[in-house]
Amino acid sequence: MNILIITGGSLDTGWADNFLKEIDYDYVIVADRGLLYADKLGITPDVILGDYDSVQEGLLDKYKNIDIKTYPREKDYTDTHIAVINAVKAGAQKIYILGATGTRMDHTFTNICNMKAALDCGAECYIYDPHNKIYLAGEEQGSVTVSKNGQYGDYVSVVPLSDMARISLSGFKYELDNYELYQGLSICQSNELRDDKAVIKVHEGLLIVFETKD
Repeated sequence: MNILIITGGSLDTGWADNFLKEIDYDYVIVADRGLLYADKLGITPDVILGDYDSVQEGLLDKYKNIDIKTYPREKDYTDTHIAVINAVKAGAQKIYILGATGTRMDHTFTNICNMKAALDCGAECYIYDPHNKIYLAGEEQGSVTVSKNGQYGDYVSVVPLSDMARISLSGFKYELDNYELYQGLSICQSNELRDDKAVIKVHEGLLIVFETKD
C-alpha cells in the first residue's frame, strides 16, 4: 500500500497539485494543519489526526464522517511522527510526505529523523517539496540506485545520521570506496551523476540522502 501524508509545514499547493498527479497512492493521512492543504487540494483524507491547534474553527466539521484521531497538545510525539506510525500500522510499503519542510528547521530535521520509524519497519519513506526529495538509507537496505531519468534535480548529497556511515559511491562524478563518513564532514555535498545510474552503498550506519534542485 502506498500512503500519502500531508502535514503542517510549508506546502506550495500549486506544485503539490501537479506532483500528486505523478504518483500513485491508496490511502491519505492528514496531520493537523495539513488539513488546510488537503482541503485546498480537494483531497478527502482517510484519517485525520493531531491536536488541531492550527486548524481553523469549523474545518473539522466538514470532515465529521472521516476517521478523526485527536491527541493532546502536550504530547511526546509530533503530529507528523504520529502520522508515520499510523501509516506503518496501516500496512504502508511506501510513504510520501508533503508539508514536512518549511521555515521551522527544528521541525524539518525532526521530520527527516522520524522517517526512521518507517525504515525500521521495512517501508520506503520520502519527503518531497518543490526543491528536495529526502529519504534515509541504512545498511539493512544495502544500496540505493539513483538514475538520471528518475532523479529529483541535478544534485545528490548524503549526510550521516549515525555518528559514522561507511559508504561506497559509484557512478557519480565523485566516487568513494568504503569511506568512513563522519558527522560534521561536508565531502558528500552536491555530487552529480556521471553514469546513467549511480549507486549509494551503505556498508555501516545510516544516511540521509538529498536529491535536490536549485
